[in-house]
Amino acid sequence: MHVRYAHKYPAALALIAALCAIAIGPVQAQSGEEARTIEHGKDIFKTKATCQFCHKWDASGDQGYGGNALSLRNTKLTPAQFAETVKCGRPGTGMPFHDQFAYTDKRCYGVTRAELGNDVPPEPNAFLNSDEIDAVVKYLFAKVVGRGPSTYEDCVEFWGTETRQCEPMKP
Repeated sequence: MHVRYAHKYPAALALIAALCAIAIGPVQAQSGEEARTIEHGKDIFKTKATCQFCHKWDASGDQGYGGNALSLRNTKLTPAQFAETVKCGRPGTGMPFHDQFAYTDKRCYGVTRAELGNDVPPEPNAFLNSDEIDAVVKYLFAKVVGRGPSTYEDCVEFWGTETRQCEPMKP
């Protein structure tokens, strides 16, 4: 509708504005929900699953506090592959499985505990449900995977402003 006719069709303009608001509303709600999911994923990474102890707070891996771990910042895994790794761990390594039923059947890499023998990944500090695994994956892909080295701002976002943890990184 051309602007010069706007005064002739106020009801049509109101309808168009209402339809735009309806269309935009779910996107805004979804982004708020997505932000909550990402924050929840960070909390799981940080506390419940204690991923930070091996992969470090910034997921850079190498010599983490708990041992050697891969850099999640440099991973080439897809989100689906990443979710499978969190769920099933990595046989023959220190990466624990987080699905409480992993290796009780063939859901993980098509093998059972008996078939893996001594290569069964360790049990985690806490098991995660599928929503929690999804949240961790969303957090990592939103804030970590494919990013360069961590920054002071990343540190503050992870630890908050009330910590001295980030002071060595201060610009």
